[in-house]
Amino acid sequence: MADTCTLHMLHTNDLHSHFATMPHIATCIRTYRRKWEQQGEHVLTVDIGDHMDRMDIKSEASLGKVNVSVMNRTGYEYVTIGNNEGVTLPKEKLDDLYTEAAFQVIVGNLLDPQSQTTPQWAVPYAIREWEGLRVALLGVTIPFADSYNSMGWDILEPAELIAQQIAALRDQADIFVLLSHLGYQSDCRLAAQVEGLDVILGAHTHHALPHGTRIGRTLIAQTGKFGQHVGHVRLVWDRTARQVQAAEAELFVTADFGPDEELAAFLQEQEKAAEQILLRPVAVLEHDLRAEWMEETPFGSFVAASIRSWTGAEIGLANGGLLLADLNRGSVSFADLLHSLPHPINACAVTLTGAQLTRVLEQAIQPQIIQRELRGYGFRGKVEGWMAVDGLRIRYTAGDSPRIVQIEVNDKPLVPEQKYRVGTVDMFMYNRLFPDLLQGSQIEFFLPHMLREVIARTVLDQSLVQRSFLPRWECVPQSESGAC
Repeated sequence: MADTCTLHMLHTNDLHSHFATMPHIATCIRTYRRKWEQQGEHVLTVDIGDHMDRMDIKSEASLGKVNVSVMNRTGYEYVTIGNNEGVTLPKEKLDDLYTEAAFQVIVGNLLDPQSQTTPQWAVPYAIREWEGLRVALLGVTIPFADSYNSMGWDILEPAELIAQQIAALRDQADIFVLLSHLGYQSDCRLAAQVEGLDVILGAHTHHALPHGTRIGRTLIAQTGKFGQHVGHVRLVWDRTARQVQAAEAELFVTADFGPDEELAAFLQEQEKAAEQILLRPVAVLEHDLRAEWMEETPFGSFVAASIRSWTGAEIGLANGGLLLADLNRGSVSFADLLHSLPHPINACAVTLTGAQLTRVLEQAIQPQIIQRELRGYGFRGKVEGWMAVDGLRIRYTAGDSPRIVQIEVNDKPLVPEQKYRVGTVDMFMYNRLFPDLLQGSQIEFFLPHMLREVIARTVLDQSLVQRSFLPRWECVPQSESGAC
């Protein structure tokens, strides 16, 4: 037996159902696996979560089952889950997602609340053994506690868990690899705080690390997003010294590899099947609902009214940037709703004082907020957009520094000290754009239904749709000679 052996890890993260890149990834993985194994070297293939994104018609129609089939056909051996698997699927659907998986799901910090154990479709860790080399693979996902708890799961903070696992497995493994859907900054903290991690394969923050990042003895690698790259980590293990002799990371450009034709054909078949499922009619509209980001529209008002109705709140708020496509008069399908509202965003409710609500609305009409680019937190659009409302009538002045003149809540003057129940989108509870929303009380998340699923039900209420054509915002001149 040679004094050293080489381990290659091919890894992807945050594909977000960009299926066009997946046949190329399959070719890359197959090509290098064959090459290295013929050289007598060891290969692991892993994905670090958010492979699925329900904004894609195939993922939405199959609730992620197509993604699992693709991963099987690509040759993945181990995966962990991201928030797009963990909190965009109802618990019973996540429990069913991996029933046909040919790979092992590793997620140590997700627990079933009744048994306080890892769900039956996953393991808290795995140990892969070859002659003279033992590799422990740990897996964790980002602990969005409120969302996971609302979906019927318990979620643990990862640092202490990882340290405990390493201590317990120290005599059973030579190399420790963490599949981490926590984000780059969290990975850096873990590398600095937790002893014994040789490699962290990361995800969630979409960092592309051309040669990885070294913190202490830990190598951190991440491939970016959407399948643009396949990551490669090469480790050389010294059997005599019982230590890693060398560790290096690189990125392969996915587009440099030709597509796997069988996988490409499979995806075309799945596209047609998904269209058949999602093109079913949901409702018939008497009027067009336009998606417009920079002004009040009936479509925006309807979304705000739908959230208000769904949450049982007195007031509804929804930013216009959520709307990515019009709904045209006539038959509306679920595919139309997916195209317009592709976000994995849910409704929530929060109790605010009148003074807090006023500050939120006054902030929302500032030009720099309306035009602000948004990323992450489940948002699939580009800008914040105009704040649509329901249950409110608002008079305001326009210009470079708009301000609120008067607010009525359900036909009564707003009282600054009074408390109001406000329905809105959970994105605002994570992106900190409106601090007063975060300072509210009795925050409640309405999971698992996404906005488009809410709209699929509320759009059947013709009176709710018709009332959305009534304006809520009124611009008033700053003076008799002024203009809006």
